[in-house]
Amino acid sequence: MENKKLFRGYTFIILSAVIFGLMPLMAKYVYADGVTPATMVLFRNLFSMPVLALLALSSKGSLNLSPKELPKISLIALMGCCLTPLLLFSSYNYIPSGTATVFHFIYPAAVVLGELIFFHSKLGYGRIISVIMCVGGIALFYDPSSTTDPLGSMFALLSGLTYAIYIILLAGYKNKERSVFAFSFFVSAISTVIMLAVCLLTDQLSLPRSLFGWCLAIFFALIVNVGAVVLFQRGTFLIGGSRASVLSTLEPITSVFAGVLFMNEKINIFTLIGTLLVIAASVLIALCDIKQPKKEKEDQDK
Repeated sequence: MENKKLFRGYTFIILSAVIFGLMPLMAKYVYADGVTPATMVLFRNLFSMPVLALLALSSKGSLNLSPKELPKISLIALMGCCLTPLLLFSSYNYIPSGTATVFHFIYPAAVVLGELIFFHSKLGYGRIISVIMCVGGIALFYDPSSTTDPLGSMFALLSGLTYAIYIILLAGYKNKERSVFAFSFFVSAISTVIMLAVCLLTDQLSLPRSLFGWCLAIFFALIVNVGAVVLFQRGTFLIGGSRASVLSTLEPITSVFAGVLFMNEKINIFTLIGTLLVIAASVLIALCDIKQPKKEKEDQDK
């Protein structure tokens, strides 16, 4: 039963990583139609709300939010669906997206350290090695010839830290009566209010110029917030924050190969080695989790 639960969690996280990895490619065409990054974050949350509400109600979920849940869900929304994308998208204005990705992906190590410090989680050697492998693999994606701006680097690093906080908070959210669709609906609703205020206060509200742009923006919102975000949340609930953060490092691999296939970008030997390291780290953490229940059962038999 435990292995089945882990397998489902792995599948959800890997699928979400693939969708997130394709996000920059999709967003490029939305931005080309005049939409700003802040508006895109707003659209992601706003357009997904009706679909998430329907899915929550069809799965017999309640859309009633208790006052006790509001602060924690609001903090999850602020960290994961507002601050993280805003900081990461802002870093693209100062440093190349590949460099930003390297700095952003400090979050797997940050999640593991956070769970160790604040929740005293037990970390096996396999999980520690897998984190080192994935961080090392992502570091190989860095291009030393690219320009590194201190402000852009700071934005990207902060996006990794806010995302790590989001994952830790998400893993600690306990409400078995709340469906993942209802939870995602509340996160999107709160994020919509926050991002609308940000867009209006900073004059960043910019609507698509064409019908095609509107269609792309809506599709982008649904595939990311109803697809990737819900899959990631569900997967994190099943397997925990540290495992989810390591497996999600498949995201930049998807981005790299999407660039090679659709944008004629070149790939070098360091990127290939980094890709193999990240995949190996994901396989290692899966193997360690499969062996763990067996070891626990053997200890109980003794």
